[in-house]
Amino acid sequence: MQLQQGTENPWIQRWQAYWFTPAPLFDLAICRIMIVLFQVTYCFRQDPLTGMLDLSATAAELYDPLLPVRALTFFLGFEVPPPNGFLSLVFWVTLIAGFFALIGLQTRLSLIIFAVGNLFIQSFIYSFDEHHHSQGLILITFFLLALSPSSRVLSVDNLMQRLRQNIQRRKFTAFSLVDEQSEFARWPLLMVQWLLSLSYLSAAVSKLAAGGLNWVNGYTLQFYLLADGFLWDRPLGIFLAQNHFLCVIFSWMALIFEATFFLVLIFPSLIWIYLPAGASFHIGIYLAQWAPFFQFVTLYCVFLPWAGLTKILSRRLWRIQTAQKPEVLFDGECPLCIRSMTVICYLDWFEWITYSELQSRWQDLAKTHPEISLEACLEEMHLILPNNAVRRGFFAFREMTRYLPLLWILWPILHIPGVPYLGDRIYSYVAAHRPRFLQSCSSGGCAIDPDQD
Repeated sequence: MQLQQGTENPWIQRWQAYWFTPAPLFDLAICRIMIVLFQVTYCFRQDPLTGMLDLSATAAELYDPLLPVRALTFFLGFEVPPPNGFLSLVFWVTLIAGFFALIGLQTRLSLIIFAVGNLFIQSFIYSFDEHHHSQGLILITFFLLALSPSSRVLSVDNLMQRLRQNIQRRKFTAFSLVDEQSEFARWPLLMVQWLLSLSYLSAAVSKLAAGGLNWVNGYTLQFYLLADGFLWDRPLGIFLAQNHFLCVIFSWMALIFEATFFLVLIFPSLIWIYLPAGASFHIGIYLAQWAPFFQFVTLYCVFLPWAGLTKILSRRLWRIQTAQKPEVLFDGECPLCIRSMTVICYLDWFEWITYSELQSRWQDLAKTHPEISLEACLEEMHLILPNNAVRRGFFAFREMTRYLPLLWILWPILHIPGVPYLGDRIYSYVAAHRPRFLQSCSSGGCAIDPDQD
């Protein structure tokens, strides 16, 4: 799907260029993972289900359902809170949808259910005469992610699609998730950036509208620090409230931060100043006033160039050049090998591995590595290391985990005594029986004889 061009109006062209310039899908996918992970963790740590059940049992007389609650409970009536079973069902469906959205399984549908579920949960809690704004922006973000192509990379959906395509084409070609772009990958991140900037700006304007420069006289902050410090038992807040000079400084810092945060929209490089400043700001008000606005800190991820940062790490972490990359040799006519290479390449964000199809590489390989036999390569995957050492089978896979950061956790596990022996036996058995055991070579593409023992 592409954005249609053709208008000659320069203002419309600028508008489209701002919102729909091709951008890395990798950035959008990373933001989806981080934001959904934050909310799933929030559901586990804060346990909103218990809060909903407690409100339903102890404050039913205050129940005045907000519009999202009315929309989902119209068949139950509005006089009393929904039954506990309904609330539990909504919570667990929302949590499961969040897990699916996190890994990218049926991503768009999962994000829609996750967004609606979280909207219902927060609206239900706010239906008891107590409203807050801390969750508002992240709820909007869930809906924006659901409308965006956030599953085009880094998702189970996308991985399965690539596997199907490669098997149908009977060919694997190396790809880079970090380099893939879409003209629809930029607008959702920009939208969240604008909303976050406007949220901060509105907070600054609200402070000035309510008290003018008196808000930064130090006494206002002292009052709030003392009130919240005693209410929530925050020793840091009580301590800071006793120092008028510090309160004046912190008042000015907070106001300047909120009033000028929008500058990151004009000068994106300023995010490297505002990101640590904002994180310190929110951690500080949490420690001093028990105001958990960590949703905002999580949303800072939409400002970061994740694809660019990944490329920088790729160049600097080990400074691997093309000629120094390990080279994996695979049977390009084997569907199981094609699947395996697709999965490995999907995890190779830093592009630290070179992928070579044995059939096209063998003529040169026989000259440079005469110790490698064609029969052995057809039976097992081979990995040629930068120092020209060769690993095969299970040991090739174990060595590759060094070059795939997402699999680094497996590196020590695969070296536990007994694991190499067992892993090598399993790999050899699967490789030798892949035509019949996995039914991956039913089309006759594998070079191994299906009748061999």
